[in-house]
Amino acid sequence: MALDRRLALERVASEGDPWQVWRAGILADPGPSDPPAIPAQDAEGGFIGPGGRPSPGATGEALCHLKLLGLSDSGQSAIAADWLDEVRTPAGAWLDSPDEIPGELNDLAAPRVWATAAAAAGLLVAGRDPGPRALDLLAGESDQQGRFTGGGYPTFAAAAAFWLAQGPKTEITEWALRWSREEGEEWWGPWERASALTFWLAAGIPSDHPSVQVFLEELRKDAPDSGWPDDLGLTLRTLELLFLVDG
Repeated sequence: MALDRRLALERVASEGDPWQVWRAGILADPGPSDPPAIPAQDAEGGFIGPGGRPSPGATGEALCHLKLLGLSDSGQSAIAADWLDEVRTPAGAWLDSPDEIPGELNDLAAPRVWATAAAAAGLLVAGRDPGPRALDLLAGESDQQGRFTGGGYPTFAAAAAFWLAQGPKTEITEWALRWSREEGEEWWGPWERASALTFWLAAGIPSDHPSVQVFLEELRKDAPDSGWPDDLGLTLRTLELLFLVDG
C-alpha cells in the first residue's frame, strides 16, 4: 500500500511534538522558518541514543539528518559537531556503550565501530574533518564482502564516511554499499533502511545508485498509507526521504 503523503503529514501535524510538527510543516510549505528545540539533543549538543545517554553514533546520524533538513548551518548542527570534537577518544575515534547501538549488537567491537563511523560521517557532512586516524581505524574493520564490524548500522555509516572522504569510486565504499544491497541481515526493517538512506543521501550518494534505489523501493513497499501507526518518527523520516528523492 503506497504512503499517502497528505494523510501522513496530517497525522504528524495533529499528533507530533513541536519538532515533528515543524518538520512536517516545511514539507508542506518549504518557506524559511526557525526550528524549535530538538527533544533528543541535550544542552551540550549531543543527541540521545537508544540507551538514553548522549551518543556519538546518534549524534553523527543526527548531523546527517539535519543536513537533509537544510539545517547544516544551524546552531543545533554546530553544537552537535562541537560536542563530537570534544568527546573523541585519545586514539582519535569515538566510543558508545553497548546499549547505545541501534539494531542488534553482534560483536564486542561494534560500539566503537558504529560510533566512529557515524561520528565521522556526521562531521564530514557538516563540513568538519574527523581526522585521518578515525578513517584508518575504520578501514581495518571492513571484511572481504564489504561488511563492517557490527553489521548494518556501522556499514551504512562507514559507506557514507568513505564516500565523502575518499570519493565515490573507492573500493571500500562500493563494497560496503554492495553488501548492504545484496547481502544484508534478516532482521532489517523500515528503520534500518531509513537510517541507511539518511547517511547515504546526506553524503551525496545519488538517488539512482543501485543501493539507494533498492532501499527506497523497500521503504516504499513497507509503508502503510498513513504511515506506521505506532511510529510517528519513522513515518516522518520516510516522508522526508521520499520528498528529497521524488520532490
